[in-house]
Amino acid sequence: MFQKILTEISKEFSGKNAKELIGGIANFHRIQSSPGFREAAEFCNKKLKEHSIPFVKIHKYPAKGNNKYWGCPVPKEWSIKSASLELVEPTNKAKILCRFFESPCSVIQRSKATGEEGISAEVIILPKGLSENEMKKYDIKNKFILTDDPDLKKIRLLAINKLGAAGIIYDLVSELPPVRTRENFPTARRYTSFWYGTEGDEGDAFGFVLSSEQGNQLRNLIKNIDKETKKEGKKQKHVKLHAKIDASFYDGEMEVVDFTIPGKIKGQEILAVAHLCHPKPGAVDNASGCGTLIEIARTLNSLIESGKLEKPKRSIRFLLMAEFTGTFCYLASNEKKIENFVAALNTDMVGADQSIGGGRTLVMERTHDACPSYVNEVLSAILHRRGKEVTNFTETGSIATFKNANDQPFSGGSDHAILGFPDIGIGTPMLIQWPDRYYHTGEDTLDKISTDMLDIVGSIVGTYCYFIANAGYSEIIWIVQEVGSKGRERLIKFSREYTSSLMEKLQKEVNQEKRGNLLYDYLIKLEGMLDFRREREILALKSISKLLSEKDDKEDFTALIQSEENLINKITKEELVQVKEIITKLGNSLKITPKEPDGKEDSADTKEEMLIPVKKYRGPITSLNRLDISYEQQLEYEKIAKDHKEMMQTVKTAIFWIDGRRTIAEIAEKVKQQRGEVSIPLLVKIMKQYEKEGIIKLI
Repeated sequence: MFQKILTEISKEFSGKNAKELIGGIANFHRIQSSPGFREAAEFCNKKLKEHSIPFVKIHKYPAKGNNKYWGCPVPKEWSIKSASLELVEPTNKAKILCRFFESPCSVIQRSKATGEEGISAEVIILPKGLSENEMKKYDIKNKFILTDDPDLKKIRLLAINKLGAAGIIYDLVSELPPVRTRENFPTARRYTSFWYGTEGDEGDAFGFVLSSEQGNQLRNLIKNIDKETKKEGKKQKHVKLHAKIDASFYDGEMEVVDFTIPGKIKGQEILAVAHLCHPKPGAVDNASGCGTLIEIARTLNSLIESGKLEKPKRSIRFLLMAEFTGTFCYLASNEKKIENFVAALNTDMVGADQSIGGGRTLVMERTHDACPSYVNEVLSAILHRRGKEVTNFTETGSIATFKNANDQPFSGGSDHAILGFPDIGIGTPMLIQWPDRYYHTGEDTLDKISTDMLDIVGSIVGTYCYFIANAGYSEIIWIVQEVGSKGRERLIKFSREYTSSLMEKLQKEVNQEKRGNLLYDYLIKLEGMLDFRREREILALKSISKLLSEKDDKEDFTALIQSEENLINKITKEELVQVKEIITKLGNSLKITPKEPDGKEDSADTKEEMLIPVKKYRGPITSLNRLDISYEQQLEYEKIAKDHKEMMQTVKTAIFWIDGRRTIAEIAEKVKQQRGEVSIPLLVKIMKQYEKEGIIKLI
C-alpha cells in the first residue's frame, strides 16, 4: 500500500545531508529563550529556503518570564557570554575545573552573573536529601556547596536564597542502570538548568556542573584536608574555588520554525515535530530530529517537483520548537488549526549509532489510551516493512539489520504527550532511540550520529507523513482493515499476558490465602480491563473518519467500521469466557480457592470522590505548569508522593482522563481498567493539591 512511497523516499533521502544539518544545529547553544536558540532557528530557516521549501516561517513569542500559554510560562530570555570555575586553594592543587566555551554543560543553565571580578569562596560538601532544619546545621553562608541532591529547586530556594550559600557545585549523575551509572560514566557533565515560574525570581542563583570524576576528586580533597587539619592540630585549612559568570536576563522572544509542503485541499494537515532546544552540542537530543525533518521536507519537495510523487491531498506541516514550551506557544496561538491536524508524529532522538551508547533501539511509542488513533497502526506497519531488509537462507522470511521495538505503550516525556492529550486530540505517536548513555550530557556529540540510521528513520518518517497526507478512499479501506485486525490481535495478546502475569505471581506467592486473594483479584478485574481495551480499539477505528473527504462513500465507510466493530466485540466475548475458564482451571489445579481479601483499602469520602476536576487550560498537567508553586506546596506534594510511593505512577495516567465531566471516581475507574490498580484516596489528595496550586478547580 505504501511500498512505492517508501522506495522513492529511501532513494532520495540523504543521511549525509541530514547529518550535516544536525552538525550545523549542534553548533548552537540552544537553551529555551536565548540568542543561541534564535541563531539555530535562523540557521534552519536559511537551510529550508536554500532547499526551496514552499512555505517557511519563524513564529516569535514573547519571552518575559511572566507570560503563559495554556498555563506554561515562557522563560525570560537568557544570554551567557562566558563562565569559568577554578580550584584556587590549596595552591599546589590549583587548576581550571571548567570553562563554558569548552563545555557549555559545565554551567547550570539560566545562572545569574557573578560580577566582573567573580566570587572566591570555600567549598563544603552538602549531603543530599536534607530537610531545611537539617541543612541549617551546616555552615554554608557565603560558601559554595558541593552536592548531588536531585532536588535542585530545593537547593536553590533553601541553601542559596534562605541560608545564603554563595553558589552550587553540582555533580549529580542521572543514572540509567546498567547503561549509565556514576561509576561507569565518569567524564560526562549532566545537562542541568534552573527553571523559574512567573514570580520574577530569574537570576537568584548560579552554579556549575562537574563530572562524577571531578566531583569525587573534589570531595576527596575536602575530606583529606579536614582529616589532615584535625590530625596535625593546626589552623583549619579550606578548599577554595573561584567562579566567574558573565550572563544576563531580559525580555526577549522564543521562536518556532514552521515549514510546510502544501496539499491540494484545505482544512486537513499532517504534523511532524521535533524539539530544537537543549545545550550545545545536543546532537542526538535533539538536533537529530530537527535535521531529519528538514531533510524529509527537502526529499518530499524534490520528489513532488520531479513528478516521482504527486502533490499530496493534505498539507504536511513541520514544526521545530522548544520542547513542551514551544508546543504550548504554537497550539495556544493557533487553536483554530488544531482540528485540521488529522495525524502527527514526534521525532525525538533519532539517527543515533546503535553500536555505541547503550543500545539505542529505535522505539515506536503509541498514543495514550485516552487518545486512541489509527496512526499507531500506520506507523507500526511502515516500521515493520522497513525492517524487512535481509532474507533468511531459504527466503521464507526477512529480518532487520537495525534494532527496533515496534509498538511500545505510551510513556510520555516529550511533545507527543501534549499533541495527543484528549482535549487537543491529535493522534501522535513518537519515534525515539532508547536507552541512550549520552542523553542530557555534554557528550551527546555529532560523532554519535549514524548516516545509515538517519536513512532508516528518514524513510520511515517521510513515508508516514506522505502516505497519510495523500491517503484516498482505497488507502482508508486498508487502514480500517489494519486497525481492526491489529486490534483483535491485541485483545488476544492481552488475554494471554493476563493469565501469564497471574501464573507468575502465584508462583512467587507461597501463602495459600494470599494466592486465593490474587485469584479473586484477577477474576474481578478481568471483565473491566478487557472491555476497556475493546472500547479503545473501536475508538481507534472510528478515528479514521478524520481522513474522509466529501467525495468518499460515507455509508460504505460506516458499514466497513461496523463490520470490524462486530468482529472486535465477538473476539472480546470469546476471550472473556476463555480466560475465566483458564483462570478457574488454574486455581483448581493448584488447589486455590478465590478469596476476597479481608478488610478494605483506605477509602475516600464519598462526597470527595464525586468531585469533578476541571483544568484551567488545555493540555496535560506538567512540571512546567507547576513552576509557580511555593516550596511549602512542593513539600505537601512530596509527602503525598512518599505516603503513596507505589501508586504514584497511576497519577500520571489519571491526568489524561480529566475532561471536566468525569468525577474522581470515574477517573479512578478508567485508571483501574487501564493499569489494573488505582487508589481513589491518592487521587483525591492529588486533585485537592492541584486545586490548591491553582491548576484545576473541583466542582
